[in-house]
Amino acid sequence: MVSLRLVAFSAIFLLLLVDLDAVLVSNAEWAAYKKLYNKTYAPEYDYHHRWIYSPIVAGVRKNNLEYAQGKVAYLLKVNEFSDTERSALFANSPPVPAESILPGSKPANYKYYHEIQDGIDWRQSGYVSSVKHQGNCNSCWAFSTSGLLEAHLAKKTGKQVSMSPKHLLDCVNTNSGCYGGWVSYALNYTRDNGISAWESYSPYKPQNEPCDYKPKSNQISPRGYVILKPDEKEMAEVVYNIGPVTISLDHLYSEFYEYSRGVLSIPKCRNKRIFLKHSMLVVGFGTDPEGGDYWLIKNSFGKNWGEDGYVRLARNADNMCGVASLAQYPVF
Repeated sequence: MVSLRLVAFSAIFLLLLVDLDAVLVSNAEWAAYKKLYNKTYAPEYDYHHRWIYSPIVAGVRKNNLEYAQGKVAYLLKVNEFSDTERSALFANSPPVPAESILPGSKPANYKYYHEIQDGIDWRQSGYVSSVKHQGNCNSCWAFSTSGLLEAHLAKKTGKQVSMSPKHLLDCVNTNSGCYGGWVSYALNYTRDNGISAWESYSPYKPQNEPCDYKPKSNQISPRGYVILKPDEKEMAEVVYNIGPVTISLDHLYSEFYEYSRGVLSIPKCRNKRIFLKHSMLVVGFGTDPEGGDYWLIKNSFGKNWGEDGYVRLARNADNMCGVASLAQYPVF
């Protein structure tokens, strides 16, 4: 039986006949990309975006050749982000707030790391809602917070209800809306005010708008939240025994934006909090026979990104990209 890697190698080798060092992709390829993602640019901007896109295409092809050769455990592909300036699209967030931490109680039959034989995927329990798309707005913090709360409420009540990131985007004035924010501030807001269901608040738009929220007396709110120590084993225990956690990553790399499938590893990324600019939701973990240990992470880039909107990031890999540097979960 022919191996999948050999098939991939044969196909990718043909692509590599194109010079990887070419300055710009061809007119036809650039036109096809813009048509696929419905992108139009004024002449003075078109070259700029094409200039960004071209080396990313070359990098994707190079990475996928390395995958076929068994040098990396993940595939990349061009997508809607491949001609954008990442530092401009996702601006810096405000400083990390003071850690207002509640003590976390351990449930009955709590399993410690050495007792956990397999991984876990909370999607299989029906606690995780569908993948959403934040659009051209740095509202990842609102999506990860709403996803975190809806997962823990579903685990608590047995009923899965999607919560509104738009409510948080408009109303958490301690964050900066589409210019960034932190989950901690959003959790403090929901502790004091609650959070609307997806269908109870204005439809999501990737922009800041006036807050239009009227709290209800029976609104379920968290009492607070727990920030974990930067320890992947403890984080695995919490995910396994208690439920999903929000995390933040150092993500401004093509390997992240063009991620397609497999277990992602970015050795050059950093794990200090100051570099963590993108918030997501860890919904499980496991081990891949080729890629090794991984975290299963829900993103807010839409279902066409990654593995149906998810990324598997290397686990037990020296806190890859800061995955365990700012893990949080709510207490009800």
